[in-house]
Amino acid sequence: MTRLFKTLSVIISLATGLVAAREVYLLLPAWENESWPWVALDAGSLFLAFFLISGLAYYVLGDAGRWLLQRIKQPPKP
Repeated sequence: MTRLFKTLSVIISLATGLVAAREVYLLLPAWENESWPWVALDAGSLFLAFFLISGLAYYVLGDAGRWLLQRIKQPPKP
């Protein structure tokens, strides 16, 4: 159960990071006729958005999963 939840949280967090990077990409201006430093800066912001949002989603899902698994394993109150 724990391994399944960990796998699902990794997949969900990566998908969340991709969606966030896509939204940041839509905010950026077109790369046509841009100098390379600006293109590199834009690419860096895409990578940063992907890794920050993926990491945040991974830790939030991990905390929620640990809480949920702890609630499941608790014996019922009489």
